[in-house]
Amino acid sequence: MRGFVWMGRFIPMYGVMILIGIFAAAGVAWMLVKHFKYDPNHLLLLIAYGFLGGMVGAKLLFLLISWNQIEWSSILDPEYLKLLMSGGFVFYGGLIGGLGAVFLAGRLHKIHVLPYLEAAIPCLPIAHAFGRIGCHFASCCYGFPYNGPFHVIYHQSPYVPTYAPLETPLFPVQMLEALINFGIAAVLIRRTWKKGLDLLNVYIYLMLYGISRFLLEFLRYDDAERGGLLWFSTSQWISMIMILVSAFLMTRSMVKQKEKGQ
Repeated sequence: MRGFVWMGRFIPMYGVMILIGIFAAAGVAWMLVKHFKYDPNHLLLLIAYGFLGGMVGAKLLFLLISWNQIEWSSILDPEYLKLLMSGGFVFYGGLIGGLGAVFLAGRLHKIHVLPYLEAAIPCLPIAHAFGRIGCHFASCCYGFPYNGPFHVIYHQSPYVPTYAPLETPLFPVQMLEALINFGIAAVLIRRTWKKGLDLLNVYIYLMLYGISRFLLEFLRYDDAERGGLLWFSTSQWISMIMILVSAFLMTRSMVKQKEKGQ
């Protein structure tokens, strides 16, 4: 785990990158919402709900897939509990939890959620990309042993545990996923700016990220932490569901648009 010491306290880069990602994504979403003349205060409220729901969902899915690796006999030990709660988040759990919290906020505060979701989804990959850079610094979600260009080697941190194999050249899969997420964000933001807000953005995101995540999982080496069933990891099963659902929704949307044009 990489980080820096500030006022005698170790600050992990993982948390710093997540905060940068949230502010960067929120800033772009704010710009889109203002451009299309929606209420930015509603956006901030939905982001707050989405962040809290996302954190809870990401942690719950991590605990679920790591059930057999958790030392339940030490669960009441404050140090072990602190370690367990401070690390280990699964993006798909965060996506599901965040979306659920956003729709809950819409019901509680009587906000029409869809236009804000259509503006925020193109920005979600920005936050995710910075989160993956954080994973690179945290040594989690690491790649397979690889001695080629851009390989990364992790050393033991004097402050916190290092999750990846030590002193071993590894493929920088976290940074590759960050680049892919930045690319997805660029495509969706450009499309939104030119064509306006629509649900097709959501479907395109689910399709592009679902495909890329399914393939990226083959490059990872943290099998015990990811969980899985049969030949695929938990995230690959979720990716396949996302791809199928988004393909169906995209097809239905295009058919409806064609019918309107006739």
